[in-house]
Amino acid sequence: MTDTATVAAAVSIDDHPLVHDVNQEHSDNLSATERFCKRIADGTGAPLTLFLAVILQFVWVIVGIATKMDPFPFAFLLTISNIVQLILIFILAVGQRQSSAHAELRAEHDHDSISRLLYHQEVQEDILLAIAQKIELDVEKLGAMVRRLASEDSGP
Repeated sequence: MTDTATVAAAVSIDDHPLVHDVNQEHSDNLSATERFCKRIADGTGAPLTLFLAVILQFVWVIVGIATKMDPFPFAFLLTISNIVQLILIFILAVGQRQSSAHAELRAEHDHDSISRLLYHQEVQEDILLAIAQKIELDVEKLGAMVRRLASEDSGP
């Protein structure tokens, strides 16, 4: 068996899994409560929600002053606002936890994919060196370049 055939036989196309759909995988693992909290958390972070909350408070103040139903200092408005805020704190915490879990899952899958790509690159380098040897090129120079590139630190 030739060097190229040996390298090619050692690596099978079926040795690595396909890239996962991390978004679908994360979504499938959410409970109904977590999905509900995520939807609310996504909605409360929208600019439209902020606009609607500001408009609602202005309308409430104007109507409260005009009708004397909730006069200044708007105790009922403050009570309702505080209750909504307390509920939203916990809903947003659950939504944030889910976002964090999703980011961690994506990072793990990215790491796996990058590791797989680096492995494939190393195999391709070995194949190219075997081909170069077979056609009787000076592989010492190529091997030295590959070793130099592999040893260089690519850090910041």
